[in-house]
Amino acid sequence: MIWQEPLLTRIVILTATRVELNAVGRVLPRGISINFLGYTGLKSQTASTYVLVIQTGIGSDKAGSVTRKILESEAWDVVISTGFAGALNSLPIGSLVIGQEVLLLGQTEGLLSDSDPQSIECHPDWVKALLGMQLIYGYPLQHGCFVATDRVLTQSSQKRILGERTGAVAVDMESGAIGQVAKQYGLPFLIVRSISDGVNEDLPIDFNMFLKPFGWVGGVGHVLSTPGCWKGFFQLYRNSRQAGIQLSNFFKFFFATLPTPAFFMAINKSGAEIS
Repeated sequence: MIWQEPLLTRIVILTATRVELNAVGRVLPRGISINFLGYTGLKSQTASTYVLVIQTGIGSDKAGSVTRKILESEAWDVVISTGFAGALNSLPIGSLVIGQEVLLLGQTEGLLSDSDPQSIECHPDWVKALLGMQLIYGYPLQHGCFVATDRVLTQSSQKRILGERTGAVAVDMESGAIGQVAKQYGLPFLIVRSISDGVNEDLPIDFNMFLKPFGWVGGVGHVLSTPGCWKGFFQLYRNSRQAGIQLSNFFKFFFATLPTPAFFMAINKSGAEIS
């Protein structure tokens, strides 16, 4: 086997929150903090890869807008949506899920609609390469369909019904919009997310109030005035911490695996050949 070093592979990794950004940043080789087009982020460059990690903010509108600006700014090779997700089946907290596609439901009122949602496929060769990674610790990698919604699903009943109707394994708010923009630019698109709330778990409050302009004022007031939800917040913190550790575990191996011949052969990079 003759290994020819590939051209610089340029990767965009997009997260919604600072917690998710930090989970990737903890293991980003030679990572440095940057302000990229006005957005908080990290960048890293090695002999074979250039990685940009950007915090988009929560929700599809922010994720889509930021993704478009980044893809317009420079040439890229692959776009990755990462962070936390809600389980739509019995996946345990911290499970790492590689998306095969994401369903776009549009308005949440359409959750129970019988109409077929639009689907954005994740790049099959990249998905296969990721699933071939051998993680030393943590849960085995899972894979399946994601669903993108425009609201946080706060009730377990919503997640169970959505899972039953779609056959999807996880839900988040940003992957659909990121995938749409990546598709428009003809770029390979991936989803790598860690489960932070289980299918049978209700969230302690309706987090959708924080998505409204100045909604955080009412949200914080509600939390402070409702001691009964504090236990739920503590559990959510523990779940998010576990999900963040597992996300870091994944990207530690991802960044270590990227320069190897086997990985680039798996995604049909022209720099690798067998003779």
